[in-house]
Amino acid sequence: MGRRLVIGVGAAVAVLAAGGGLAVLNWPSAGGSAIFDAGIAPVAAAPGASAPPVRTSLDAIDLSALGRSFSLPQRSTKRFSLVSVNWTNPKDEPDGTIQVRTRSAATGRWTGWQSLDIAEAAVDQPGELKTVRGRTEPIWAGASDGVAARIVGDGTKPLPAGLRLKLIDPDATTGGTGGMATTPPPAPPVSEGPPADSGATTSPTTPAPEATTPAPEATTVAPRPTTTAPTKALVKPPAMPAVVSRAGWRADEKLVKAPPAIAKDGVKMVFVHHTGVKAVPCAQSASQIRSIMANDIDDGFDDLGYNFVVDSCGTVFEGRAGGTTTAVVGAHVAGFNTGSVGIALLGDYTSIRPTQAALTKIAQLAAARLGAYGNDASTSVEMTAGVAGKFPLGTKVMLPRLSGHRDAALTACPGTSMYPLMNVIRARALLPGLAITGLTGGPLVSATGSYYVKNTARLSWTVGGDPEQVGRYDVLLDDKVVQTLTDAAVRTADVAIPVGAHRLAVRVVTRSGASDTVTSIKVFGDMTAPTFPAAPSVTLRTGTYSTTAVPVTATFRSADNVQVFSQRATSPSAVALSAGSTVWNPTVKPGTALKYTVEARDWAGNVGTVSATRTVVQMPESSAKKFGTWSPRVASTYLGGKALAASTANAKLAYTFNGRSAALTFTRTPATGVAYVLLDGVKVATVDTKASTTTHRQTIWVKALTAKTHTVSVVVAATKGRPTVISDGLTYIP
Repeated sequence: MGRRLVIGVGAAVAVLAAGGGLAVLNWPSAGGSAIFDAGIAPVAAAPGASAPPVRTSLDAIDLSALGRSFSLPQRSTKRFSLVSVNWTNPKDEPDGTIQVRTRSAATGRWTGWQSLDIAEAAVDQPGELKTVRGRTEPIWAGASDGVAARIVGDGTKPLPAGLRLKLIDPDATTGGTGGMATTPPPAPPVSEGPPADSGATTSPTTPAPEATTPAPEATTVAPRPTTTAPTKALVKPPAMPAVVSRAGWRADEKLVKAPPAIAKDGVKMVFVHHTGVKAVPCAQSASQIRSIMANDIDDGFDDLGYNFVVDSCGTVFEGRAGGTTTAVVGAHVAGFNTGSVGIALLGDYTSIRPTQAALTKIAQLAAARLGAYGNDASTSVEMTAGVAGKFPLGTKVMLPRLSGHRDAALTACPGTSMYPLMNVIRARALLPGLAITGLTGGPLVSATGSYYVKNTARLSWTVGGDPEQVGRYDVLLDDKVVQTLTDAAVRTADVAIPVGAHRLAVRVVTRSGASDTVTSIKVFGDMTAPTFPAAPSVTLRTGTYSTTAVPVTATFRSADNVQVFSQRATSPSAVALSAGSTVWNPTVKPGTALKYTVEARDWAGNVGTVSATRTVVQMPESSAKKFGTWSPRVASTYLGGKALAASTANAKLAYTFNGRSAALTFTRTPATGVAYVLLDGVKVATVDTKASTTTHRQTIWVKALTAKTHTVSVVVAATKGRPTVISDGLTYIP
């Protein structure tokens, strides 16, 4: 259905401009309402209901008096958000295209010229047919305070009578911000109303008053059972999704011209629409709906034309009053309104795709309203054209029970990008909740949002609804079918995953041919194990040495084609290591060949290992070549029970060995002194063996070496007052 305009309410002044003159129309004071259509009285407020604090105002500019080729110069106006044009006789269309420009209230910038398309027919009830006006589709301008208009084309007909440019502000009492009020009161729930339609009459029935007890704005409403004979026994009628009541979005009930008509045969089908106006942030959805309602009523509708409105966040709003529990006749597809429900998605989906949240809520809502009358989206229904349009008057048309607007009218609605998704909506109405519940074979890495497997993944999924509706499941790898399952009870599949990054999804296809595909997940196939550029390097560490325990450091580096997930050392002892570790520090037994092994695991579970065998060798002080005077020390506290001590300057012990790491061990006391360390005849260190307490077998000098023959010497410095140095041998790794 096309969009139409709202009526001005509350304390306001409508300014009508005709040529260069201005006529002022005084509207009622606060609490009143004004409707441009003469002789139509607003419906009285429901008992106990209070007027909503937000009012929708309308300013109208008379264009018909401006002449055939009119041009309305730029002018300042009161605040508005929606622009539309209507005229008295729907058959008397303008001979040309009406265009408008608007000025942003925030920036002061003017838009370019925007064309107003002629709106398609929507009403078909006798009362509304008498009052409906010709109209254009509206444009959502956002908060604006200036307008200009013109007509372009080569036509020669005079302008239609009653041609009016309408400017609507849905938030008149909040300064026209185009959004919800800052502190909205709690909204009463959607009324349960009387029992569902008896099917006995099509005459108007006043809907039950809304409850006055405060409740959350979004209220789940369960459909009441129907006495209409079902065409198919449903396993379980779907529940209604949460619905924001008319009070919740602050519909002004004083604008409503007549109570709704009820279809005697219940809800036989659902039409999906888009509103065709520019989408707004979800926080402004209620404002836009108020504008659409007021526009519809000013165009001659009894109430908002749609039965329900959904926004891109998936919020469902009650449309024409009473439609949550009864088969209210809307005004959305001329000739097919009776027995159908109109669900409109806010926004224009000519070139953009609707959100998944919106599609899901439309499907849930359609399933609930069809299910309340024993119907579902798997079949078609014969409808009779009530007015001439796409089909001649009286034509019997077979339509899917869940259709797009264009299926029954000459329109692009619900949009070029949305209409191809009707099968998705049908599938989601029949089999809701399609979702992947798990994947085994490798972990989900949050940093990348991808699962990592070697070559096989087990995919699991779930879906709701009647299992008899399932025709098959297609497992999709990179959008290509790799498996097809026809058993509705089977919800798992083992999928071969090639090397590299891929997308994995499941599509459910109903027996009626509708299909829905779950949002894909990312999977990475990886058969390559981590590698190590070199074997671990083992070096000695400082600390306390013994004949059974020597501290060493093992240095290594792993690499992977994707990323290392974890590491661990498996020998000479088992130790868990972080993914980024490059060293670990075991304590080992000397004199024994030991294997040093590191294991690295990648995200997919591939494991790579590397090993090196090394022996820690301890050389007693007796193995050294002695220069100067060295006296033996014997005690169990020394390595091997013996050590050598010297106090004379330049006394030297020289150890010769073939190795890649060396360490010198000393006894440290408060009276021991300094020694020099020479490597292959070159002084490389000065060590002070003094300590606050006496400790034995203390290794205080270590050195990583090139693997070859080396000579390490200890030279006494003869420190004044503490000249003695006690050497307890050299340890090395070949």
